[in-house]
Amino acid sequence: MHKRALLFDWGGTLMESMPWYLGREKGWSGVPATPHAREVVMSLAPCWTTGLASNAAESEEHEVRASLDTMGLGQVLDRIYTYRFIGRPKPQAGFWSHVLRDLKLDASCVVMVGDDYMADIWGANQLGIRGVWFNRRTEERREAELVRTMHDFRELPALLADMGFDSPECA
Repeated sequence: MHKRALLFDWGGTLMESMPWYLGREKGWSGVPATPHAREVVMSLAPCWTTGLASNAAESEEHEVRASLDTMGLGQVLDRIYTYRFIGRPKPQAGFWSHVLRDLKLDASCVVMVGDDYMADIWGANQLGIRGVWFNRRTEERREAELVRTMHDFRELPALLADMGFDSPECA
């Protein structure tokens, strides 16, 4: 396991939003990947512990991985964290504290990437986890000590370097 972790939200971040699919394994194979998500995650995975942090409430881990297999990431992600498994949703502190305990990492060595600012970024920030807000809908940017904004997945490697993750301290 690496000494740093990169977590991604599911719907709206790795895959296009899925609001019309409710229930277990309902139609995911038809949901396209977000542009450039697969290639960026694949390029970063060798240097990070990677994971999914999702508010999925109905699906088991193997079902989530099967949906991610449609974009070639099911077996690339080291960890899957869901509301169903943890019993608490993002942004609750209980969700994020479970993630940190499981990863056995300091919050400063974890980055969460997601499209829902409150659930994905704000909630993680409350425990010291850094966040990259994936905002494809507007030109708005939020930049702070623990927050960066990207509008395209191809921006992620440079943002991680800007956050200090090109240094060996968390490698």
